[in-house]
Amino acid sequence: EYVVYSAHFDHVGVGAPDSNGDSIYNGADDDASGTAVILAAARAFGRLEVAPARSVLFLAVSGEEKGLKGSEYFAQHPTVPLEGILMNINLDMVGRMIENRLTLLGLGTAREWDGIVDLASAGMSRPPEIARVATGYGASDHQSFFVQGIPVLHFFTNSHADYHRPSDDWS
Repeated sequence: EYVVYSAHFDHVGVGAPDSNGDSIYNGADDDASGTAVILAAARAFGRLEVAPARSVLFLAVSGEEKGLKGSEYFAQHPTVPLEGILMNINLDMVGRMIENRLTLLGLGTAREWDGIVDLASAGMSRPPEIARVATGYGASDHQSFFVQGIPVLHFFTNSHADYHRPSDDWS
């Protein structure tokens, strides 16, 4: 059994220059932030003294900005048996939590999700305000798993003025 953590590392690249003449769209939040989280999670899992009950796959894909190409390919040609993939946890634009608000998509794809989210939130000193979205459809890589019948949970800290602009920078 497998849990797949995913994020995309592509961005829109080069586009129309902004008022400062910058035409490089760095994609710090969309989606270097998600990629950084799965790398940190992989490092943390690697340091565990006891292995998790299920195998964990960390999937960094490209082509999200071109129509979910990388995740769609993986979901249609998985490196492990598709029926063994229990869930996908996707992270896209998770670097700018504004006013402690988080959106979770896919909560209706597994009956356990709401309880798990409630339990995790209860243990936080300052739990985020969570917008809960039932559907597994959405404009990120979790959708490729959802259409294959796999439960998904997509973390998203919401859009901002720097979305798909040169100003989506690390600072």
